[in-house]
Amino acid sequence: MTQPAVSSVLPPAPAGIMPFIVRYSGEVPLPVRLGRDRVRGRLRYADETRSDRDHWGTLWERVALPPKGQRGDPRPEEVHPYRQRRAMLDLWCQICKRPVDPDYGGPYLFLHRGGGEPLAEGTTTDKPPVHLVCSAVSVQLCPRLRGCFAGAWVEHVPTWGVKGAFYHPETLDLHQADAVVPLESPYRRWTIASSTVVELQGVTPLTAADLEAEWARLGRERLEREFERISRLAVAA
Repeated sequence: MTQPAVSSVLPPAPAGIMPFIVRYSGEVPLPVRLGRDRVRGRLRYADETRSDRDHWGTLWERVALPPKGQRGDPRPEEVHPYRQRRAMLDLWCQICKRPVDPDYGGPYLFLHRGGGEPLAEGTTTDKPPVHLVCSAVSVQLCPRLRGCFAGAWVEHVPTWGVKGAFYHPETLDLHQADAVVPLESPYRRWTIASSTVVELQGVTPLTAADLEAEWARLGRERLEREFERISRLAVAA
């Protein structure tokens, strides 16, 4: 059954909110020259710096970070690698940038596109968590969730791997543009990551009806107040 585009328990999301992780037209990939690190047996940038790798040693895509007023137009279907990585590392809400649980005790709320199987134990995802209130914004504004969403409360979210461009170890030619690579895979050495992938552990699935019940418990007046607050935070993020 097709879900309604917007839940009847929700006030309309404020116009103009852009999730923290969204990429903008001015945040273009920066030119790089690829090479082979023969000592470590991995892909490298010719002018590589320490900031090009995460603490697992994974090479990351270089993308422009212009000042906020010079980012250009938002591209809601695209994610900025640096902001996605920070959101996953620190468990920030992908909408408002604030920690989803300052004490890191969980559980954490994750959303996904509904209509298929519910989120299950061991599912992997590169979509950062959200606050419960921010989830009510997401399902109205996110193109991939609008009209078809579900979610889960999750106890633990260890890093599982990365998603990015995999290059052939021998030729250094692009082999797969959108590869999903576990941390323990030797192919990670030849991948330029664009997002962090986590594994969901201690999963309690939530249907769209479950989420609507959670929002209803908050009440429409509180949701309206929180939407105004989120709007201000999103502008400042």
